[in-house]
Amino acid sequence: MPIPESKFNDWHKTGADKGSKEAADKIEWLLTMDRSPVKQSDGSFTVLRQGSYKNTTHTYGSSDVDIIAKLTSAWTRDLSELDDDERELYHSHHGTPDYGYDEFADDVWQWLTKQFDSSYISWNGKAIEINSESNRLSVDVDLVPCIEHRYYTSYPGYEQGEYISGMAFEPRFSDEIIINYPTEHYKNGCDKHSNYKETVRIFKNARDYYNDHFDTFWTISAHSYGIECLIYNVPEDILKRSSRSDRFDEALTHLQNADFTEFDQVSEMEPLFGDSNTQWNTTEANELITRLREMWNDWYDKKKNAQLFH
Repeated sequence: MPIPESKFNDWHKTGADKGSKEAADKIEWLLTMDRSPVKQSDGSFTVLRQGSYKNTTHTYGSSDVDIIAKLTSAWTRDLSELDDDERELYHSHHGTPDYGYDEFADDVWQWLTKQFDSSYISWNGKAIEINSESNRLSVDVDLVPCIEHRYYTSYPGYEQGEYISGMAFEPRFSDEIIINYPTEHYKNGCDKHSNYKETVRIFKNARDYYNDHFDTFWTISAHSYGIECLIYNVPEDILKRSSRSDRFDEALTHLQNADFTEFDQVSEMEPLFGDSNTQWNTTEANELITRLREMWNDWYDKKKNAQLFH
């Protein structure tokens, strides 16, 4: 028998916001203190929430709050859409900034290590991780120092260029540059059918339920960002279904039969699947779809068997 509607009525709900806005405000307050090297620099920056809390796709299991500190007085750029004359004109107007990403990221890190005990703050990858046990924050925070990224679509003259705004950063101890477009992601998610975000939450909760309760031997490794993008590519006529169980079933059927080469990320700035550091792999996506279909088909039998081992 399939998963009952009552389960989806639990899975669709938004998790409690444990203080994401307050955490972002606290980080901004710390970075704008008079003694902060970021404040004393010639640069300007903004602090914003990102990820599931920003996009209201967080679930009951959501924990860390994703925050970015973005340098806005300088930027990286992609000029690939410009013609030769536009590129030459751009380069004649812009040089190397006095205060760039490397200086900004280092200032953010060095200053925050003075605000939090070393046992509660670390930076070993993409984000500076700050533990709420420090008592200065009510939630765990993943903070990414980054710089404005501009994907130019035209450049007729100084301060007249048209571009799509994104962010760029380097994980610590890496020369890898990661570029994404969270503003486009947010706008496109909001423009999707009103059931889109709750459907994302349903699939995220279904994944977590499978891993925690349903199957003793297998787990689903699909990350939440990948799930958001998968559901973004589900047609609106399926998302409009008022029955959440029907919507889940039909979305799975669509994904099982879909051509993944046509799938975009929510930002629509890059295909979802590929080999770049901002793309996903089809193996994990297919694993998600297969396992969730298995759970749908065998809900009562497999659930009962799995509970014997927990």
